[in-house]
Amino acid sequence: MRQAGRNIGMCVMLAIVLLVAGCGQELKKENEQLKAQVASLQKENADLKTGMMTLKGENEVMKKELDEMKQHMAQMQQKPKGGRAARTK
Repeated sequence: MRQAGRNIGMCVMLAIVLLVAGCGQELKKENEQLKAQVASLQKENADLKTGMMTLKGENEVMKKELDEMKQHMAQMQQKPKGGRAARTK
């Protein structure tokens, strides 16, 4: 009886070892695929961050240009008023 129990136990352990060994290869393959995917996403994230910083810089430049244009426009609007008053005299 004990011998039969040992044999069954050995068979179960052998089956588990074979299953784990087979699954191990699949897990390794999946792990490698996930590592490649993570690396790809990290590169994409870095590229997006670089693009975002570029766009932020361009946005700041455009804001400064807009402010300068507003100031120039205000100056241009004030000039005709002074010029008209001088002409009517």
